[in-house]
Amino acid sequence: MNIVWIIIVCISLVYGLWNGNGEEMAEAMLSSGQNTLEQLLKIGSLIIFYNGLFKVAIDSGLIKLISKFFSKFIKKIYKDLPENHIVNEYICANLVANLLGLGVASTPMAINALKEMKKLSNGKLSSSMIIFTVMNIASFTLFPLTILGIREIYHAKINMQLLPFLIIITFLMI
Repeated sequence: MNIVWIIIVCISLVYGLWNGNGEEMAEAMLSSGQNTLEQLLKIGSLIIFYNGLFKVAIDSGLIKLISKFFSKFIKKIYKDLPENHIVNEYICANLVANLLGLGVASTPMAINALKEMKKLSNGKLSSSMIIFTVMNIASFTLFPLTILGIREIYHAKINMQLLPFLIIITFLMI
């Protein structure tokens, strides 16, 4: 696969030089590092904030309380999981993060939930793992904070007016 990328880059460089765009290409290559760092700082701060917020929610017991609220729902979907196991809290935290549109913040919870499910199924793939993965991919969102946060960072003129359409789109994806 590395060879494919090298070929694509080489063809692009030759094509750009052939068409007299060498100066623009050099400028783009030299400024790409700075642009990448700016993007990382803008979007990375959102990720750090959301992960910190969820860490506080987990440590304060809020996720445990919410998992009791969702326990019947989780028990119906994940029939082979024990009722009072830590995996239920991870699933619930992931579900809440996805409902709030914090997809990036839900990733650590998803990884922990899958690790616990793997332990419970003795390292084999279980139906709970498949269901969990599919639900994560679909991730219905009630309040897409990440999208709204990124739009706010870039000073988008329309933010909250998009909210109903973003909710409808995530509902249709399911």
